[in-house]
Amino acid sequence: MGTVALAGARRWGIGRGDLLLTGALLILPLAAVFALPWHWLEDRQLDALGITLLVLATMPVLVRRRYPIQALLFCVAVQMAYHALNYTHEVMLPVVVVLIYTVSLATSRTSTLAMVGISVAGVLVSASVPRDESIGAEVISPLGWFVVAAVGGQAMRLHRALLTETSERRVAEERLRIARDLHDVLAHHIVVINAHAGVAAHLLDERTDDPALAPISQSLHTVADASSGALAELRTTLDVLRGNEVDADRHPTPDLAGLARLVAVTTAVGVQVELRIKGTSRPLPPAVEITLYRIAQEALTNVVKHAHARQALVQLEYDVGEVRLEVTDDGRGSSDSGSTAGYGIAGMNERAQSVGGQLVTGAGRYGGFRVAATVPTPGAR
Repeated sequence: MGTVALAGARRWGIGRGDLLLTGALLILPLAAVFALPWHWLEDRQLDALGITLLVLATMPVLVRRRYPIQALLFCVAVQMAYHALNYTHEVMLPVVVVLIYTVSLATSRTSTLAMVGISVAGVLVSASVPRDESIGAEVISPLGWFVVAAVGGQAMRLHRALLTETSERRVAEERLRIARDLHDVLAHHIVVINAHAGVAAHLLDERTDDPALAPISQSLHTVADASSGALAELRTTLDVLRGNEVDADRHPTPDLAGLARLVAVTTAVGVQVELRIKGTSRPLPPAVEITLYRIAQEALTNVVKHAHARQALVQLEYDVGEVRLEVTDDGRGSSDSGSTAGYGIAGMNERAQSVGGQLVTGAGRYGGFRVAATVPTPGAR
Protein backbone atom coordinates (compact mmCIF):
# COMPACT_ATOMS: atom_id res chain seq x y z
CA MET A 1 0.00 0.00 0.00
CA GLY A 2 2.83 2.37 0.89
CA THR A 3 4.56 1.64 -2.41
CA VAL A 4 1.40 2.50 -4.35
CA ALA A 5 1.09 5.78 -2.44
CA LEU A 6 4.71 6.72 -3.17
CA ALA A 7 4.25 5.90 -6.86
CA GLY A 8 1.17 8.11 -6.98
CA ALA A 9 3.04 10.90 -5.23
CA ARG A 10 5.87 10.73 -7.76
CA ARG A 11 3.39 11.05 -10.63
CA TRP A 12 2.26 14.35 -9.11
CA GLY A 13 5.85 15.49 -8.65
CA ILE A 14 5.68 15.14 -4.85
CA GLY A 15 8.97 14.39 -3.16
CA ARG A 16 9.96 13.59 0.40
CA GLY A 17 10.91 17.21 1.01
CA ASP A 18 7.43 18.34 -0.05
CA LEU A 19 5.85 15.93 2.42
CA LEU A 20 8.09 17.14 5.25
CA LEU A 21 7.49 20.82 4.48
CA THR A 22 3.72 20.37 4.27
CA GLY A 23 3.69 18.50 7.56
CA ALA A 24 5.74 21.22 9.24
CA LEU A 25 3.50 24.01 7.90
CA LEU A 26 0.48 22.15 9.23
CA ILE A 27 1.67 20.83 12.56
CA LEU A 28 3.85 23.65 13.92
CA PRO A 29 1.29 26.50 13.63
CA LEU A 30 -1.41 24.29 15.14
CA ALA A 31 0.87 23.33 17.99
CA ALA A 32 1.70 26.99 18.61
CA VAL A 33 -1.97 28.04 18.64
CA PHE A 34 -3.09 25.26 20.97
CA ALA A 35 -0.08 25.79 23.26
CA LEU A 36 -0.91 29.47 23.83
CA PRO A 37 -3.59 30.48 26.36
CA TRP A 38 -6.81 31.30 24.54
CA HIS A 39 -7.13 34.70 26.22
CA TRP A 40 -3.94 35.76 24.47
CA LEU A 41 -5.68 35.40 21.11
CA GLU A 42 -8.26 38.01 20.17
CA ASP A 43 -9.54 36.08 17.15
CA ARG A 44 -12.05 33.26 16.92
CA GLN A 45 -10.97 30.03 18.54
CA LEU A 46 -9.96 27.27 16.14
CA ASP A 47 -12.61 24.61 15.84
CA ALA A 48 -13.22 21.70 13.47
CA LEU A 49 -14.15 24.03 10.61
CA GLY A 50 -11.09 26.20 11.13
CA ILE A 51 -8.75 23.20 11.24
CA THR A 52 -10.37 21.83 8.07
CA LEU A 53 -9.81 25.12 6.25
CA LEU A 54 -6.22 25.22 7.50
CA VAL A 55 -5.57 21.71 6.18
CA LEU A 56 -7.16 22.52 2.81
CA ALA A 57 -5.06 25.69 2.47
CA THR A 58 -1.84 23.82 3.30
CA MET A 59 -2.31 20.82 0.97
CA PRO A 60 -1.37 22.76 -2.22
CA VAL A 61 2.20 22.95 -0.88
CA LEU A 62 2.54 19.30 -1.95
CA VAL A 63 2.12 20.13 -5.65
CA ARG A 64 3.59 23.62 -5.68
CA ARG A 65 6.57 22.63 -7.84
CA ARG A 66 4.46 21.30 -10.71
CA TYR A 67 1.48 23.66 -10.35
CA PRO A 68 2.77 26.80 -8.58
CA ILE A 69 0.11 29.27 -9.74
CA GLN A 70 -2.80 26.87 -9.30
CA ALA A 71 -1.57 25.94 -5.82
CA LEU A 72 -1.40 29.59 -4.73
CA LEU A 73 -4.84 30.43 -6.17
CA PHE A 74 -6.45 27.49 -4.38
CA CYS A 75 -4.75 28.45 -1.13
CA VAL A 76 -5.88 32.08 -1.41
CA ALA A 77 -9.47 31.00 -2.10
CA VAL A 78 -9.52 28.81 1.02
CA GLN A 79 -7.82 31.49 3.10
CA MET A 80 -10.44 34.05 2.12
CA ALA A 81 -13.06 31.87 3.80
CA TYR A 82 -10.72 31.30 6.77
CA HIS A 83 -10.03 35.01 7.33
CA ALA A 84 -13.67 35.96 6.75
CA LEU A 85 -14.61 33.72 9.68
CA ASN A 86 -12.03 35.65 11.77
CA TYR A 87 -9.89 32.70 12.78
CA THR A 88 -6.31 33.33 13.93
CA HIS A 89 -4.80 35.14 10.94
CA GLU A 90 -1.11 34.56 11.64
CA VAL A 91 -1.48 30.78 11.31
CA MET A 92 -1.96 31.07 7.55
CA LEU A 93 0.99 33.37 6.90
CA PRO A 94 3.79 30.75 6.46
CA VAL A 95 1.80 28.78 3.87
CA VAL A 96 1.17 31.79 1.65
CA VAL A 97 4.78 32.96 1.99
CA VAL A 98 6.06 29.55 0.80
CA LEU A 99 3.67 29.46 -2.17
CA ILE A 100 4.47 33.04 -3.26
CA TYR A 101 8.18 32.24 -3.06
CA THR A 102 7.62 29.17 -5.26
CA VAL A 103 5.62 31.17 -7.81
CA SER A 104 8.33 33.83 -7.91
CA LEU A 105 11.02 31.19 -8.34
CA ALA A 106 9.24 29.25 -11.08
CA THR A 107 7.45 31.91 -13.15
CA SER A 108 8.07 35.30 -14.73
CA ARG A 109 8.19 38.64 -12.95
CA THR A 110 4.82 39.63 -14.43
CA SER A 111 3.14 36.46 -13.15
CA THR A 112 4.70 36.99 -9.72
CA LEU A 113 3.42 40.57 -9.46
CA ALA A 114 -0.05 39.47 -10.53
CA MET A 115 -0.17 36.63 -8.00
CA VAL A 116 1.12 38.84 -5.17
CA GLY A 117 -1.56 41.38 -6.01
CA ILE A 118 -4.27 38.72 -5.97
CA SER A 119 -3.00 37.33 -2.66
CA VAL A 120 -2.90 40.75 -0.99
CA ALA A 121 -6.34 41.68 -2.29
CA GLY A 122 -7.82 38.37 -1.19
CA VAL A 123 -6.45 38.67 2.34
CA LEU A 124 -7.50 42.33 2.73
CA VAL A 125 -11.02 41.76 1.44
CA SER A 126 -11.64 38.64 3.51
CA ALA A 127 -10.13 40.13 6.68
CA SER A 128 -12.38 43.19 6.45
CA VAL A 129 -15.61 41.19 6.28
CA PRO A 130 -16.15 40.58 10.03
CA ARG A 131 -14.87 44.01 11.07
CA ASP A 132 -16.76 47.25 11.39
CA GLU A 133 -13.62 49.28 11.88
CA SER A 134 -10.69 49.68 9.48
CA ILE A 135 -8.20 46.89 9.02
CA GLY A 136 -5.53 47.04 11.69
CA ALA A 137 -1.79 46.61 11.61
CA GLU A 138 -2.09 42.98 12.68
CA VAL A 139 -3.56 42.26 9.24
CA ILE A 140 -1.57 44.68 7.09
CA SER A 141 1.91 44.05 8.54
CA PRO A 142 2.10 40.35 7.56
CA LEU A 143 1.43 41.35 3.96
CA GLY A 144 4.98 42.69 3.85
CA TRP A 145 6.15 39.10 4.02
CA PHE A 146 4.43 38.54 0.68
CA VAL A 147 6.72 41.11 -0.89
CA VAL A 148 9.76 39.62 0.84
CA ALA A 149 8.88 36.15 -0.48
CA ALA A 150 8.37 37.49 -4.02
CA VAL A 151 11.67 39.40 -4.01
CA GLY A 152 13.51 36.41 -2.54
CA GLY A 153 12.14 34.08 -5.19
CA GLN A 154 13.11 36.44 -8.01
CA ALA A 155 16.59 36.85 -6.57
CA MET A 156 17.06 33.08 -6.35
CA ARG A 157 15.75 32.62 -9.91
CA LEU A 158 18.20 35.19 -11.26
CA HIS A 159 21.01 33.59 -9.26
CA ARG A 160 20.24 30.16 -10.71
CA ALA A 161 20.03 31.61 -14.22
CA LEU A 162 23.44 33.23 -13.74
CA LEU A 163 24.95 29.96 -12.51
CA THR A 164 23.47 28.09 -15.48
CA GLU A 165 24.75 30.68 -17.94
CA THR A 166 28.22 30.60 -16.39
CA SER A 167 28.30 26.80 -16.50
CA GLU A 168 27.15 26.72 -20.13
CA ARG A 169 29.75 29.29 -21.10
CA ARG A 170 32.51 27.26 -19.45
CA VAL A 171 31.32 24.12 -21.23
CA ALA A 172 31.27 25.96 -24.57
CA GLU A 173 34.79 27.29 -24.00
CA GLU A 174 36.04 23.82 -23.10
CA ARG A 175 34.39 22.33 -26.20
CA LEU A 176 36.10 24.95 -28.37
CA ARG A 177 39.45 24.22 -26.74
CA ILE A 178 39.05 20.49 -27.37
CA ALA A 179 38.00 21.19 -30.97
CA ARG A 180 41.11 23.30 -31.53
CA ASP A 181 43.39 20.66 -30.05
CA LEU A 182 41.81 17.90 -32.13
CA HIS A 183 42.10 19.96 -35.30
CA ASP A 184 45.66 21.13 -34.72
CA VAL A 185 47.09 17.78 -33.58
CA LEU A 186 44.99 14.76 -34.46
CA ALA A 187 43.57 16.00 -37.77
CA HIS A 188 47.02 17.04 -38.95
CA HIS A 189 48.54 13.63 -38.26
CA ILE A 190 45.63 11.81 -39.93
CA VAL A 191 46.01 13.95 -43.04
CA VAL A 192 49.72 13.13 -43.15
CA ILE A 193 49.03 9.39 -42.76
CA ASN A 194 46.37 9.47 -45.46
CA ALA A 195 48.56 11.36 -47.91
CA HIS A 196 51.63 9.16 -47.46
CA ALA A 197 49.65 5.92 -47.54
CA GLY A 198 47.87 7.01 -50.72
CA VAL A 199 51.08 7.99 -52.47
CA ALA A 200 52.87 4.80 -51.45
CA ALA A 201 49.95 2.64 -52.60
CA HIS A 202 49.86 4.45 -55.95
CA LEU A 203 53.58 3.92 -56.49
CA LEU A 204 53.32 0.22 -55.65
CA ASP A 205 50.33 -0.17 -57.98
CA GLU A 206 52.58 0.88 -60.83
CA ARG A 207 55.07 -1.94 -60.04
CA THR A 208 53.09 -4.63 -61.80
CA ASP A 209 56.26 -6.57 -62.51
CA ASP A 210 56.58 -7.68 -58.88
CA PRO A 211 53.54 -9.66 -57.58
CA ALA A 212 54.98 -9.68 -54.06
CA LEU A 213 54.20 -5.98 -53.76
CA ALA A 214 50.44 -6.50 -54.26
CA PRO A 215 49.69 -7.39 -50.59
CA ILE A 216 51.67 -4.38 -49.42
CA SER A 217 49.75 -2.14 -51.80
CA GLN A 218 46.48 -3.57 -50.55
CA SER A 219 47.45 -2.84 -46.94
CA LEU A 220 48.37 0.72 -47.84
CA HIS A 221 45.03 1.19 -49.60
CA THR A 222 43.32 -0.04 -46.43
CA VAL A 223 45.29 2.46 -44.35
CA ALA A 224 44.37 5.26 -46.75
CA ASP A 225 40.67 4.34 -46.73
CA ALA A 226 40.59 3.97 -42.94
CA SER A 227 42.33 7.30 -42.39
CA SER A 228 39.91 8.97 -44.82
CA GLY A 229 36.99 7.59 -42.83
CA ALA A 230 38.58 8.65 -39.55
CA LEU A 231 39.16 12.13 -40.91
CA ALA A 232 35.51 12.41 -42.01
CA GLU A 233 34.28 11.34 -38.57
CA LEU A 234 36.73 13.71 -36.92
CA ARG A 235 35.38 16.60 -38.98
CA THR A 236 31.86 15.68 -37.92
CA THR A 237 32.98 15.64 -34.28
CA LEU A 238 34.60 19.05 -34.69
CA ASP A 239 31.38 20.43 -36.17
CA VAL A 240 29.44 19.11 -33.18
CA LEU A 241 31.93 20.53 -30.69
CA ARG A 242 31.79 23.94 -32.37
CA GLY A 243 27.99 23.89 -32.53
CA ASN A 244 27.88 23.90 -36.34
CA GLU A 245 25.19 22.14 -38.32
CA VAL A 246 26.20 18.68 -39.47
CA ASP A 247 25.22 17.56 -42.96
CA ALA A 248 23.83 14.06 -42.36
CA ASP A 249 24.29 13.13 -46.03
CA ARG A 250 27.94 14.13 -46.04
CA HIS A 251 28.75 12.83 -42.57
CA PRO A 252 26.36 9.95 -41.83
CA THR A 253 25.93 8.90 -38.21
CA PRO A 254 27.48 5.46 -37.64
CA ASP A 255 24.97 2.68 -37.07
CA LEU A 256 24.76 -1.10 -37.05
CA ALA A 257 24.62 -1.17 -40.84
CA GLY A 258 28.29 -0.16 -40.74
CA LEU A 259 29.35 -3.32 -38.89
CA ALA A 260 30.00 -5.13 -42.17
CA ARG A 261 32.42 -2.41 -43.29
CA LEU A 262 34.04 -2.43 -39.86
CA VAL A 263 34.54 -6.19 -40.10
CA ALA A 264 35.98 -5.86 -43.60
CA VAL A 265 38.48 -3.21 -42.51
CA THR A 266 39.64 -5.33 -39.58
CA THR A 267 39.99 -8.37 -41.81
CA ALA A 268 42.07 -6.34 -44.23
CA VAL A 269 44.65 -5.57 -41.53
CA GLY A 270 45.27 -9.25 -40.81
CA VAL A 271 42.60 -10.55 -38.41
CA GLN A 272 39.96 -12.79 -39.95
CA VAL A 273 36.64 -11.48 -38.58
CA GLU A 274 33.24 -13.10 -39.01
CA LEU A 275 29.94 -11.26 -38.52
CA ARG A 276 26.89 -13.19 -37.35
CA ILE A 277 23.42 -11.73 -36.90
CA LYS A 278 20.78 -13.65 -34.96
CA GLY A 279 17.11 -12.87 -34.68
CA THR A 280 15.06 -10.52 -36.83
CA SER A 281 16.97 -7.35 -37.65
CA ARG A 282 15.02 -4.18 -36.88
CA PRO A 283 15.73 -0.45 -36.72
CA LEU A 284 16.74 0.72 -33.25
CA PRO A 285 16.87 4.13 -31.57
CA PRO A 286 19.84 6.11 -32.97
CA ALA A 287 21.56 6.31 -29.57
CA VAL A 288 21.50 2.50 -29.26
CA GLU A 289 22.86 1.95 -32.77
CA ILE A 290 25.69 4.44 -32.26
CA THR A 291 26.56 2.90 -28.89
CA LEU A 292 26.72 -0.67 -30.19
CA TYR A 293 28.71 0.38 -33.26
CA ARG A 294 31.28 2.23 -31.15
CA ILE A 295 31.59 -0.69 -28.73
CA ALA A 296 32.21 -3.08 -31.63
CA GLN A 297 34.70 -0.65 -33.12
CA GLU A 298 36.66 -0.32 -29.89
CA ALA A 299 36.57 -4.07 -29.25
CA LEU A 300 37.96 -4.84 -32.72
CA THR A 301 40.60 -2.15 -32.28
CA ASN A 302 41.72 -3.89 -29.09
CA VAL A 303 41.81 -7.22 -30.93
CA VAL A 304 44.19 -5.76 -33.52
CA LYS A 305 46.34 -3.83 -31.03
CA HIS A 306 46.55 -6.17 -28.03
CA ALA A 307 45.18 -9.64 -28.62
CA HIS A 308 47.60 -10.91 -31.28
CA ALA A 309 44.63 -12.87 -32.56
CA ARG A 310 44.17 -14.63 -35.87
CA GLN A 311 40.39 -14.80 -35.77
CA ALA A 312 37.55 -12.86 -34.18
CA LEU A 313 33.77 -13.15 -34.11
CA VAL A 314 31.25 -10.29 -33.96
CA GLN A 315 27.79 -11.56 -33.02
CA LEU A 316 24.72 -9.32 -32.96
CA GLU A 317 21.56 -10.84 -31.50
CA TYR A 318 18.13 -9.20 -31.62
CA ASP A 319 15.80 -10.24 -28.82
CA VAL A 320 12.50 -8.98 -27.48
CA GLY A 321 13.20 -5.73 -25.67
CA GLU A 322 16.99 -5.86 -25.96
CA VAL A 323 19.95 -6.31 -28.29
CA ARG A 324 23.14 -8.17 -27.43
CA LEU A 325 26.53 -7.57 -29.02
CA GLU A 326 29.44 -9.93 -28.41
CA VAL A 327 32.99 -9.68 -29.73
CA THR A 328 35.34 -12.59 -29.10
CA ASP A 329 38.79 -13.52 -30.36
CA ASP A 330 41.34 -16.33 -30.11
CA GLY A 331 44.18 -14.16 -28.91
CA ARG A 332 46.12 -13.93 -25.65
CA GLY A 333 43.14 -13.07 -23.50
CA SER A 334 42.80 -10.70 -20.58
CA SER A 335 46.48 -10.47 -19.76
CA ASP A 336 46.90 -8.00 -22.60
CA SER A 337 43.43 -7.10 -23.76
CA GLY A 338 42.24 -6.37 -20.29
CA SER A 339 45.06 -3.99 -19.55
CA THR A 340 44.05 -0.91 -17.60
CA ALA A 341 46.69 1.26 -19.27
CA GLY A 342 44.17 2.71 -21.73
CA TYR A 343 40.61 3.94 -21.60
CA GLY A 344 39.03 1.55 -24.12
CA ILE A 345 37.13 -0.73 -21.75
CA ALA A 346 36.15 2.16 -19.48
CA GLY A 347 34.81 4.04 -22.50
CA MET A 348 32.81 1.03 -23.69
CA ASN A 349 31.34 0.59 -20.24
CA GLU A 350 30.35 4.27 -20.08
CA ARG A 351 28.72 4.04 -23.51
CA ALA A 352 26.68 1.00 -22.51
CA GLN A 353 25.53 2.62 -19.27
CA SER A 354 24.54 5.82 -21.08
CA VAL A 355 21.71 3.94 -22.84
CA GLY A 356 20.75 1.84 -19.83
CA GLY A 357 22.78 -1.22 -20.83
CA GLN A 358 25.59 -3.18 -19.27
CA LEU A 359 28.99 -4.39 -20.44
CA VAL A 360 30.79 -7.60 -19.46
CA THR A 361 34.43 -8.19 -20.33
CA GLY A 362 36.83 -11.01 -19.55
CA ALA A 363 38.24 -14.28 -20.75
CA GLY A 364 36.33 -15.98 -23.54
CA ARG A 365 34.75 -19.40 -23.20
CA TYR A 366 37.40 -21.02 -25.43
CA GLY A 367 40.28 -18.66 -24.67
CA GLY A 368 40.96 -15.19 -25.97
CA PHE A 369 39.00 -12.18 -24.81
CA ARG A 370 35.27 -11.45 -24.75
CA VAL A 371 33.34 -8.18 -24.83
CA ALA A 372 29.57 -8.53 -24.39
CA ALA A 373 27.12 -5.62 -24.32
CA THR A 374 23.41 -5.92 -23.58
CA VAL A 375 21.26 -2.88 -24.30
CA PRO A 376 17.50 -2.51 -23.75
CA THR A 377 15.57 -1.24 -26.74
CA PRO A 378 12.38 0.47 -25.56
CA GLY A 379 10.61 2.49 -28.20
CA ALA A 380 12.41 0.87 -31.10
CA ARG A 381 11.11 2.56 -34.17
